Amino acid sequence: MFISFLELSCTFLAEVHSGDTLYPALTVTGLEPQGDNGVVVTAATVHNQRGVLVLSGQHKHLLRR
Repeated sequence: MFISFLELSCTFLAEVHSGDTLYPALTVTGLEPQGDNGVVVTAATVHNQRGVLVLSGQHKHLLRR
């Protein structure tokens, strides 16, 4: 069960233009148990239609175990 969104960080790596098609993805990179809850860490990426990485970052979510 989702409790809260803890943290977001990201870096824009390339320009995005009107008409571009963007492909976002989240990949679980870490699980941190904390009692009855836990933190899930994900890598966030966005590629454009040419396969160029335009955004890279990380999210942290607090979940009930």
